[in-house]
Amino acid sequence: MKILMLCELYVESLEYQENLLVKYYQKHGHEVTVITSTYDNVFDYYNNIHDNSKPERILYDHGAKIIKLPFKFNYLGKIKKYTSITKIVEEVKPDLLYIHDIMPNMFEMLDYKKRNPHVKMIMDYHCDYSNSANNWLSLNILHKILRKYLYMNPIRKHISKFYPIVPGSTKFLKEVYGIPVNEMEVLPLGADTDMVKELKTQGVGKDIREKMGITEKDVVIFTGGKFTPAKKTDILLKAFNEINDERLHLIIVGDADQYNQEYKKELLSLSDNNPNIHYIGWLNNKGVYEHLSASDIAVFPASQSIVWQQAIASGLPLIVGDVGEQSVQYLNEFGAIIELSKENITKENIKKSIEEVLYVENELSLRKELASKTAAKYLDWNHLINKTISHVKTT
Repeated sequence: MKILMLCELYVESLEYQENLLVKYYQKHGHEVTVITSTYDNVFDYYNNIHDNSKPERILYDHGAKIIKLPFKFNYLGKIKKYTSITKIVEEVKPDLLYIHDIMPNMFEMLDYKKRNPHVKMIMDYHCDYSNSANNWLSLNILHKILRKYLYMNPIRKHISKFYPIVPGSTKFLKEVYGIPVNEMEVLPLGADTDMVKELKTQGVGKDIREKMGITEKDVVIFTGGKFTPAKKTDILLKAFNEINDERLHLIIVGDADQYNQEYKKELLSLSDNNPNIHYIGWLNNKGVYEHLSASDIAVFPASQSIVWQQAIASGLPLIVGDVGEQSVQYLNEFGAIIELSKENITKENIKKSIEEVLYVENELSLRKELASKTAAKYLDWNHLINKTISHVKTT
């Protein structure tokens, strides 16, 4: 099957949904082409720092063709349109058109679909009330007028299925865009389960621990992501310090961007040169999984990211905080996750949750088994891709 994906960001070193879809589509014999922006840095993307003089270029990732295009216009980072993609669509001749969120160039895809009735069009969606529509202008102008009436409404009937990535996105699509629930199906972000199995076979976790001076009897907590106050990593550090167990180690993967250096200083101050707190910095996909494989449990006080799914896929039980619209109960069928509501994300509750998992007999080993069971059912892209292609019939 030929699949053409349209998205705003594709950086080969990341493990975003787009990257995993490409890897697993290609693995299972599909031919993938991605149309994306010329961004090469995720921080530039989120801060809307873009050099539109960068020329179009083509690269290959996992055998897929990645076409990076400049913008024809970029309105405050909220509505972005590439130069024409019509020629690319015609050359690819896709069977499946996969749109990542609402993008103006999707109408060029629609023109192709109308002339080729067998072609299906799907859209995944990442917005919810925690990351979008945070003020009146955003909700009522950007979403309910510009994106809904100019872009979504004209194309909606041509989309076979909407795939919100979390239940909060389902709610957002229903309430803001009027999409019926029966036209949607949650598509979890998933994780690179193939890599998890490979690293486990190689015994990489043991090697990582040895290099860091962590023994087999020690217990390792993992956390990570961009250092921002929204992630509340400071609360985890305070809880870790209070537990004060010499057998307990904390691995922190990530770093601060230029706008969050003061928060980084606060975290370093709380760490107070504790040899059991290990700052690793930014890592590529494989590096993140390697350090997850060296860990026993993952704690993320707030601000959901793909690392949460990566941790579960690595067989780690989770302690996480839901700050609104970020509940992971849809992944908690087997009870591998302790989730704290917004008002309960405190040092005391983080500490209590960690102690419940680590110091109750057999609790950690049981929760690890439940995490692996969760990953097999909900996070394996070998199976998740079937959700997106099962209704497509090729000619």
